[in-house]
Amino acid sequence: MTNSSRSAIRGPEAVQRSLIDAALQLMSLRSPRQISGRELAKTAGVNYGLIHHYFGSKDAVFAAAVAESTEEMALRWEVAGLLPLNTTDEARTYRTFSKLELDSDDSPVTDLLQRIVAGQAQAQDRETTDQDLLAEVALCAALQFGWGAFEPEIANGLAAYDIDLHELRDRVSKLSMRFSTGPSA
Repeated sequence: MTNSSRSAIRGPEAVQRSLIDAALQLMSLRSPRQISGRELAKTAGVNYGLIHHYFGSKDAVFAAAVAESTEEMALRWEVAGLLPLNTTDEARTYRTFSKLELDSDDSPVTDLLQRIVAGQAQAQDRETTDQDLLAEVALCAALQFGWGAFEPEIANGLAAYDIDLHELRDRVSKLSMRFSTGPSA
């Protein structure tokens, strides 16, 4: 349901929040290049002109949404680590990242991974150049982003086996923890 079917959104903070939430919702489905400013405004339940009034452009709304998502993931991962896999409905953030064109050296993913490496190195008293640490972060990031990007397709592919999505998420999350603890001693 879009915000346009609810009461009018008023106030700068509410409008900005609604636009960022709509951007996250839409980017979890398609690339920002495939989303018009009018579609963004309609999904947010606000007037199209408010995109330009508060952000300057639709690209700035998408950038704000990505920055917010990156910050949330970084805070969650810096010390606690990447595992267990995020198998909650919040995993749409990973689908958002999978839709972005991330060509530059200063992409949100690059920044996020560098923060994770630094946080994990500090938390585990390891060097940021520790090749095993870097491999662990790479594998965990691949699992996180892969699950988030393809969860709907994975669940659809397994639907023929009568699996409950919530149970699947729980089992995947628990299984992912085996990667972080290593083989049993």
